[in-house]
Amino acid sequence: MNRRKFIKSAGYTVGGIAIASASSPLIFPDKNATFDPNNSFWANEFLLVNPSLKENIKVDIAIIGGGYTGLSSAYHLKKYNPNLNVIILEAKQVGHGASGRHGGMLLPQPPTESFEIYDTENPVLHQQTYELTVKNINKIKELVAQSGLDCDLKTDGYCHTIIEEEDIAYYKKYVETVNKLGMPLEFWNEDQTSEALGTEYYSASVYDPNGGSLHAVKFINILKKTAQDLGVIIYENSMVNEIVEGEKIDLLINNSFKVTASKIIIATNAYTSKLGYFKTRIIPVHAQTAVTKPLTDKQIEEMGWNSRLPFYDSRNYLMHLVLRDDNRIVIGGGDADYSFRSNLHYSGDLNKVLDMTKLELTRLYPSLKNIEFENIWNGLLCMTSDDVPRIGVKGKYNNIYFGLAYNGQGVNMSFMFGDVLASVINNKTHGWENTMYYNFDDGLNSYIPPEPFRWLGSSLLMKFYKRKDKKMIE
Repeated sequence: MNRRKFIKSAGYTVGGIAIASASSPLIFPDKNATFDPNNSFWANEFLLVNPSLKENIKVDIAIIGGGYTGLSSAYHLKKYNPNLNVIILEAKQVGHGASGRHGGMLLPQPPTESFEIYDTENPVLHQQTYELTVKNINKIKELVAQSGLDCDLKTDGYCHTIIEEEDIAYYKKYVETVNKLGMPLEFWNEDQTSEALGTEYYSASVYDPNGGSLHAVKFINILKKTAQDLGVIIYENSMVNEIVEGEKIDLLINNSFKVTASKIIIATNAYTSKLGYFKTRIIPVHAQTAVTKPLTDKQIEEMGWNSRLPFYDSRNYLMHLVLRDDNRIVIGGGDADYSFRSNLHYSGDLNKVLDMTKLELTRLYPSLKNIEFENIWNGLLCMTSDDVPRIGVKGKYNNIYFGLAYNGQGVNMSFMFGDVLASVINNKTHGWENTMYYNFDDGLNSYIPPEPFRWLGSSLLMKFYKRKDKKMIE
């Protein structure tokens, strides 16, 4: 049984239990929103924090959340219609959440289409989503170039590495299929993979020339400055406590001030359920990333990572690695945790995670057995049971827009979703709104039950994946 079939069957099973036994109000409601400090390697590049909202205001569009989705939405809204009055309301500091904590990879494709054709009877969808996400990477390159600022952007491609030999036939066939669709992927055998990445651990890999890496917070800074230059007002330390829907939407900020908006955009990702939305569609998942101290020239030479291409592997709890120009390795993955009642506070042991991360790194590169790490941090992923990110419009008056739940592949998708939402609001054509993934809802397959069934189901799934991964690497 593959991963997606397992998720769907688990969704039916756990969802059925929940529907049968939890028709009454939730026994264990979600924890309130908490905001752990951003202690990531990227965080020392943050710009000064903007003032918080200090008055009641009326605007055309209020964006809740100042990560990539929110900043991109604001930038594109003003780009397409300079006359719009657009604000961003960020509970902490822009980039405080996943946008300022990720592993640095920039990838095409939504997670549902990542090396798997979601709708085998309609492979054109696979090509379409690939082309739209590649086009978006090019838009990021253009924006960075126009800003005149640096965010360590690299777009030389990336590799998806294959651990088990039995998977080689699948990936070979996949590459042959997508090549016929016009997608420029390459299958690399074990020798080609070893030559490019410097490790003999993998049986093969797939190289995609479209993709790369960037500095998480430096890109935030570019988006923030560019949006503000276009006239977007960004209020930081301005938490939305309540949303009152209507023809005009009222937002209560810091329990003190009111924003009245014609439209809002929910761009809060893993924090979204705390606003009362998508509680049965998304769950927050804790995942960790670490960064080494700069490697010496000798260590770089011994490692043999000649291509310096970022890569991630074929495990369920995949490991992802980026070799930066400053010779630090950013590495994450290998594990993930869901906290009971969708608790956003991380209470795990980062030292234990760091030990696991070091073991994985030295498994790939034995010459780095004495490697020292500079930092490790926790971040929140927003996951769905079907791997499908959520984007669209809802509400009685169709004035609540949303883009969230990137399932671990959010850097490119979130910037693109901002463009999609701005296009839809301004009656422009982007292309994504014409795919099956716009306003997507797969019914029971997408249902995530309340507690305690949510925790039980998540725990079962995570244990299942961990066992599979353990067998894979033994």
